[in-house]
Formats: sequence, C-alpha cells, structure tokens
Amino acid sequence: MTHRTLLVDDDRNILSGYQRVLRKNIILDVAQGGQEALRMLLEQGPYGVVVADMQMPGMSGLELLAKAQFACPDTVRIMLTGNTDQKTAADAVNQGQVFRFLTKPCSPQDLELAIHAGQRQYDLVRAERELLEGTLTGAIEVLAELLASVDPAAFSLGLSVRGRCGEVARALGSGDVWAIEVAAMLAPIGRIALPREVLKAEAYKPETQAILIRVPELGASMIQTIPRLESVADIIRYQAKGFDGSGIPEEGLTGEDIPLGARILKAVQDFTTLETQRHSGAVALEELKLHGKAYDPAVLKAMEQCFGNSVRTRPAPRLVRREDLVPGLILAGDLHTTAGQLVLGQGLRLGHGHLELLRNLVDILGIPDRIPVLDGPAQG
Repeated sequence: MTHRTLLVDDDRNILSGYQRVLRKNIILDVAQGGQEALRMLLEQGPYGVVVADMQMPGMSGLELLAKAQFACPDTVRIMLTGNTDQKTAADAVNQGQVFRFLTKPCSPQDLELAIHAGQRQYDLVRAERELLEGTLTGAIEVLAELLASVDPAAFSLGLSVRGRCGEVARALGSGDVWAIEVAAMLAPIGRIALPREVLKAEAYKPETQAILIRVPELGASMIQTIPRLESVADIIRYQAKGFDGSGIPEEGLTGEDIPLGARILKAVQDFTTLETQRHSGAVALEELKLHGKAYDPAVLKAMEQCFGNSVRTRPAPRLVRREDLVPGLILAGDLHTTAGQLVLGQGLRLGHGHLELLRNLVDILGIPDRIPVLDGPAQG
C-alpha cells in the first residue's frame, strides 16, 4: 500500500520541483513552512512519511519533527539539511527521532529512495502496533473478566476511569492512548492477589490499609510479565504517585519524570471518586485544584477542557431477559443477587465469561430475570 508523504520547505520553487518529478511514483502533499505542515499533519493525516527542511523561518524542521513525533508517532520522519555538523545530526535523532538524514542539495532520485524506505518503515511500525494491540486483546479481556468477577466494584470504577483517561490523553496529544486506557481499566488488578477478607473489610478496618497500599505494585508485577505491556505496568505502578513526589512508591520520582499515563490516571481516578461523593464534576475539579501540587497542572487543565463544565446525558437503558443477554451489551446498573450480593458492576461490557458466570449463579444465588443494559459501541 502506498501512503501519502508530506514534503515541507519554505521555498515554493523547491516544493514545486520535487512535486513535479516525484508525483508519478509518490502520493505527495506539500506544505510551505512548519506551521502549515503541523496543521496538515493534524487535520489531514495520517501521513506515512514527513520530509522537512532543517532551516525554515518561524518553526525549524527540527521543531516540526519533534512536534510530529508527539502528535503522529507512527509517521516516519526524514530531515533535509545543508548543515552536516555533528550537533545538528544528534539533535535531529534525539529530539525528532529522525529516520533518515539527507544533505542538500538532494537529487529527486535520492529523495524518492529515502521516501520509499520510510514508507516501508511506516508499514512495519503499523503492523507491529496492530499485532501488539490485537494479540494482547485476548489476554487483557481475560484479566478484565477475572477482575470483574473477583471485585466488581473496583472493576466498574476502572471502566468509568478508562474512557475519561483516554479523553484526557487525546487532549494532551499523547501517542500512547491505548496503553493509558488499558492501564486505567486494569489499575486495580493487584486486588486479585489479596485475600477476600481484606477486600470485604477495607471499609471498616484501618489495619487493612497497609495491605491495600500495595495494590499498585502488586498489579504492576502481574502485568509486567506479559510481553509488550511494560508501559502499562509502569502506569499502574505509579498510579498513586503525586506530581510533587508524594504517595507511593516512595522512590524519588517527581513531576514529568512520572509517566504521563500515571499522572493522568491519578487525577482522573481522584476526580471520579470525588465527583461521585460530591455529585458535581465542577466541585470535584475545584477540590483537586486545592491540592494542586499532587497533580500535573497540564492534566488538570486538560480535564477541565474535556469534562469540567459538560453535562453528560446518558441514554435510557432497556430491560433484557437474562437468557437474551449477549456479549457486547453494557450493564446500566450494578447487578446484585436476590440476596443483595454485588456480582457485576455498572458499566461492564458483557463478555462470554460474564454470561457463563451468570448462568452458573442463577440456581445457586439467584439473578434477576430482567437486567438493564445499554447497547455497547463496536469494539476496535
């Protein structure tokens, strides 16, 4: 498959010349300057390759490629420059993660070869990402179903937090939204390793806090054994770490040294808990600001933009007979046994394992005949 390439230079004649020669073999868009290129990357992407001239007024090629790395991490970056000193090359590699470094003047043939190499690299990156996300989906679903069965209340909170974390991550331009959402959903997974007595007593016995405080580290230890989930494990490990260095783990990480996903997760978790207690998102945000040193200011600002003043309307649930439940439906409320025991939490997307659990519990504990659900969106 041939992907589009974006060529950036401040000289219109150079752009026109390359475009005229390369258009037969490459789908080429051009941008005159960094600002126009950044707008095109964000609004007209994805691009397989972006080629930028180093020396441009306003926004240099190095600045553009660094911003492109953050906004479009899969796009392969190539730099054109007349400056071949060591520092320029080092800056290009370290700040812009440049794939290929071409010196000017560059022949159209050399540029075409570099673009084709970049397109192949783009295909490899995308294939690896698709394999990563697709292969791990099954493992993550198993973990999620296990957590939902062991601790439905914690899992229900994780589902609520997951969507919000993704929203904030996108607002901040993160290129790792998938990992952040997975970490949010699996944040309480360490609770699986705790005795049931501890989970039942946590609201009544202060001495259980010494055990519960280990949940992030326990969860991270479980997740980091799964290949390619190292970044998810780091987010889970630092989910209770304050921006000012407070919280756990007690090692010396502070500020932006803490993974961005963990900074988002801590703020959104605390916001969601406070919102439930105060019955107001605006009040919850103000309380977070009162303890602002514990939260990344950029994350708080993004949260306010995303849902600080929004009124979230929920679609009306529909009642479905227990035997008519199918995978993909979302529970519109907590599901309890006839004796009042919580089985599955609100917001859970039903999977095959959940339906099997309900079938097994019908005769043992009793499950309502009709269950309120929402139609879930298609899974991607």
